Amino acid sequence: MRFKIDNNLKAIAAFNGADPEAVATELCTRYSDALILKDDPENVYGFPFIESVGTAKVADVCKVLADYLHIDSIPSDIFEALCKLVVIGDGPCPFCGGELKYYETEGHEIKDGDYYTPNSWIIDNYVYHCQLCGETIKTKDEL
Repeated sequence: MRFKIDNNLKAIAAFNGADPEAVATELCTRYSDALILKDDPENVYGFPFIESVGTAKVADVCKVLADYLHIDSIPSDIFEALCKLVVIGDGPCPFCGGELKYYETEGHEIKDGDYYTPNSWIIDNYVYHCQLCGETIKTKDEL
């Protein structure tokens, strides 16, 4: 489980002077260790952080962030960015971090065959479906 790398995460990373990818995993781990954020793919992945914490106290949420940033008081823009962070899984789905399942291959036929040789088939896209959010992902390469 981690946070999706977007402008909100980049704002928190810039405030701390850290790499956004490191912040995405480290901050999520801290909230998991504090039992504020639970690793529940059905109810957490793909949702904003503020919806994922449930009934956690704001003071507890702020304390974890303040400890991570090594400050006493959290600026309002940083707290707003934290609330808008999207929790995703560690899978390859770009929307929720869920696992992708192969669905089909899209391609086209080249008319290069004759009576004895079949036409050639060129692969254009590999199509995958996310098992968690249902999104369809098309890639040029196999995953």
